[in-house]
Amino acid sequence: MKKTITLCLIFASIFVQAQDNQIKLNLFSLFVGNFSLQFEHKISDHSSLCFGASYLPSRNLPTAITSQDSTGNLDGLSFSGFSFTPEYRYYFSGKAPKGFYLAPYIRYSKYSVEKVGIDYTNTSTNQTQTVYLAGEMKTIVVGLMIGSQWTLGEHFTLDWWIMGAGVGSNKSTFTGYGDFSPSDIADIKSSMEDTKGNIPGTLSYEVNSTSASISYSLPVAFRGAGLCLGYRF
Repeated sequence: MKKTITLCLIFASIFVQAQDNQIKLNLFSLFVGNFSLQFEHKISDHSSLCFGASYLPSRNLPTAITSQDSTGNLDGLSFSGFSFTPEYRYYFSGKAPKGFYLAPYIRYSKYSVEKVGIDYTNTSTNQTQTVYLAGEMKTIVVGLMIGSQWTLGEHFTLDWWIMGAGVGSNKSTFTGYGDFSPSDIADIKSSMEDTKGNIPGTLSYEVNSTSASISYSLPVAFRGAGLCLGYRF
């Protein structure tokens, strides 16, 4: 959290002497416990530069998701992380920072994930066993967002991030450790092959007598909607 705030302040200080700056808080993200700030600096009647940063403290998955998991593997899963998003905005109204806009952006995200469960059936005992892994997800995306911003009096704004999408690198790597027999190794690999055929993206894995690791990637990432309350200075 301290790093996120520091980076926002450094970026803001570059333009602190200029007029028409904004610091904004994403209200939508607060509902999921994610702290998201954005700094915006107007550079012309049609355009501005923005820098966003968010921080997600460690948390578990919502009950609405874990209750749908019959295995119980998601109950202990926890994740945390941060993201940085520089963007350029073009306002069609010619009255920046007011009106409908298009915003090309670059986003870098990194999230740590704990207790990812992989179930497999032990052929020797015919019982289900679970291997727990931990790792991280990293995303670098170039994309385009559409949105609209309103001025509320002299000092306040309301910024609606309608939707964004992008392409880039979205990779996850997880590793778990244990004492795996040859039959365990074969059973875990069989489970991973079944999973591989039922999910989108690219999944690879490696299993030996002491560890199991997986790598997963998706080619497309979406940027969720947001509603930001801003202060102009």
